[in-house]
Amino acid sequence: MRQQLFSPRNSLGQNFLIDRRVFDRILEQLAPDKNDALVEIGMGPGLLSRELAQKAGMYLGCEIDQRFKSFHAEVFAGLEVNAYFLYEDALKTDFSFYAEKIAAYENLLVFSNLPYYITTDLILKMICDFPQAGQMLFMLEKAALNRLLAVPGSKAYGPLALISSLWGEWKELMTVSGHSFDPVPRTTSALYSLIAYDDSEYKRAASASSFQTFTAALLRNRRKTLANALMYTKMQEEGIARQRLDIFLREEQLSDNVRAESLTAQQFVRLYRTVMGLSSGQIS
Repeated sequence: MRQQLFSPRNSLGQNFLIDRRVFDRILEQLAPDKNDALVEIGMGPGLLSRELAQKAGMYLGCEIDQRFKSFHAEVFAGLEVNAYFLYEDALKTDFSFYAEKIAAYENLLVFSNLPYYITTDLILKMICDFPQAGQMLFMLEKAALNRLLAVPGSKAYGPLALISSLWGEWKELMTVSGHSFDPVPRTTSALYSLIAYDDSEYKRAASASSFQTFTAALLRNRRKTLANALMYTKMQEEGIARQRLDIFLREEQLSDNVRAESLTAQQFVRLYRTVMGLSSGQIS
């Protein structure tokens, strides 16, 4: 990269992992084998990507920076791997084209050393696009932990904590010094693993785009009463929504003044189901 006068772009939040110790911990945690499909978001120079692709049965890498095409061509030259590459913005990518290829494998793993400014959006998209994954592993800003594990009523409680808590369980694996990256970021990072729960109505809701939209709209109006916040979801006519909200409040034994920020993740699912007129177990 230095020989080619390659300069990381601040606009893309580029800090490239260069620490062999961290590489090994990622490989150990994911432990991909030929029965696994593996999706990586943010390939960077592709050195870790090469090792992941060699171990997995199928590898799909997505990288927004088109300048890396030539790097990857060299890094992957001569390898006999089942690998696919996308050079586009992961937040705008339709991964459904690869669904059939991924379904041919026993397990799906997702890894991303993602730019910190898209942490929430990208994790929610991964949960939505890859509901069948067994594990997701993210390199995140260590300060993001309060958003990942936020509880109802706290200031940090938002869609990231709510949706991810329905889908799986977070585990912090290791703290990663800024000196493990080039260029060195100003923040400390950490590896966080999200292990999927067994299938349930709540887990399926987490991966439903309509439920994610519903949740985000309510939490943008977290300080309003549920009756007022529901007006911003635009999911049902106001009169119908109000009638169904009354049913929800009675069933949950909640007051008319309850606010969205105080609901548990499971209550959000039950509220969505009630407001949308869905039967038990239905999500959409």
